[in-house]
Amino acid sequence: MAKDSDEKLMTIKDFQEVIIPAMEGVFATKKDLESFATKKDLESFATKKDLESFATKKDLEIVRFSLQADMRENFVDKAEFAQFRNESFNFFDKIIKDLDILMTEQKMGYYQKQKERSLWTIMIEAMKEHQILSTEQVQKIKELGVF
Repeated sequence: MAKDSDEKLMTIKDFQEVIIPAMEGVFATKKDLESFATKKDLESFATKKDLESFATKKDLEIVRFSLQADMRENFVDKAEFAQFRNESFNFFDKIIKDLDILMTEQKMGYYQKQKERSLWTIMIEAMKEHQILSTEQVQKIKELGVF
């Protein structure tokens, strides 16, 4: 026989102390089933009045139709959703178009500034070389850090 306590065979006592309590947490017991009606209970209804507490097919149909009406009022249908989707896509398309225009304008502005800087660099160098600007004026322009 095995020496470890984990490998020994279960006894009836082990079964009663471990397995049955674990099963009670998972499976229904006799006590749990006592509250359900038996066939004998259902046969003992003497009058139709006793059966009024049960729902009929007609009652269930009324509930189903009222639920469908509530769903129609509270939820969107395919057509409404398609309209919402199309409006959303159109709105996002407009935003993307506007952003594209702004980004293009930003790029154009950047390239225009680069051209202006190049032009002014050439003009300042020419003015300095031909002594149109004094050394002090050229120094002040360089201090601005524009070029």
